[in-house]
Amino acid sequence: MGVGAGTFFGSFLRKINVFFRRQGGGNMLIFICFLLLSAGFWYLESLQDEYEIAIVIPVRYRNTPNNVILDDDNPQQLSVRVRDKGTILVNYMWFNSFAPIDVDLKDIVADNRREMLVDRRTIESAVSRQLISSTQLIAIEPQTIDVNFTALMHKDIRVVPVVDLKTLTGFQLSGAITANPAKVDVYGDMATLDSLVTVETEMVELKKADKTVTVSVKLKKIDKVQFATEKVDLTIPVEAFTEKRLAVPVKCSDLPANYILRVFPSSVEVVCNVPLSKYKDLDESDFDIALPFVEYETNRSAGNIPVRLTRQPDLLSPPTINPAAVEFILEQKP
Repeated sequence: MGVGAGTFFGSFLRKINVFFRRQGGGNMLIFICFLLLSAGFWYLESLQDEYEIAIVIPVRYRNTPNNVILDDDNPQQLSVRVRDKGTILVNYMWFNSFAPIDVDLKDIVADNRREMLVDRRTIESAVSRQLISSTQLIAIEPQTIDVNFTALMHKDIRVVPVVDLKTLTGFQLSGAITANPAKVDVYGDMATLDSLVTVETEMVELKKADKTVTVSVKLKKIDKVQFATEKVDLTIPVEAFTEKRLAVPVKCSDLPANYILRVFPSSVEVVCNVPLSKYKDLDESDFDIALPFVEYETNRSAGNIPVRLTRQPDLLSPPTINPAAVEFILEQKP
């Protein structure tokens, strides 16, 4: 603002101040109302003129194939410059929400291409469909969309369920937690795939579980990796458990023919929790306590040996053995 304009503006304010002092403060409200009305009429009149503005329209990439990963430098929006009356442009700026420009990538890998081009005519057509007929399209930046991508390798990788399970009293996990599918097709570069052995699911939390449940859960995301399927179904078997007591004989797995082994007691009690559905099927034949001869030789002078299960069903909680050690006599045959 120049010196002359500043002097004029200051003089104008002083005249307004003198006017209100002479007229009294009661007329100030009327003056302000007329001033606002005048400004409103001026604004509406000015909106009849034509102007240019820039509009930002997002770009959306759809149907990306699993064996493709988009590069980071692909354009995410278009800057569109348009010309029209102010009333129309105000509607664009304040009230109109522009739909994204969709780039369909389902055929991106055709003919082994390494890039995909959306030409200017296609972009202009997509933008024009969202503009009023009176609006003149001046410019679009960028004028074309070069979609750059990297083709990926693939590999079947085992799914590992991640579950935080808390059961009600008397209930336990009655078997392995399984995923369906058990393996998923994973896409990525060769170095990444070589480093992957398993794929984990997102955490599943179950509290107060008292029955078998199947839940759908997403796979945990991995940078620069895509999955053929985003979700798997986890089956978490939960049953009521009860206690079962079995007498299991204590043996030697590799007793030489010229030795005699006597064990006191000859069998021990194995106490385990078993699912109700398997209670009748579980018996002594499902367990073995067959310790190697070298352990008997090592404990020969002491005359007793700690016992442990050398074979057992896939039970969730470790069985209890009573007594935990037995006495024995190891003799050579004459």
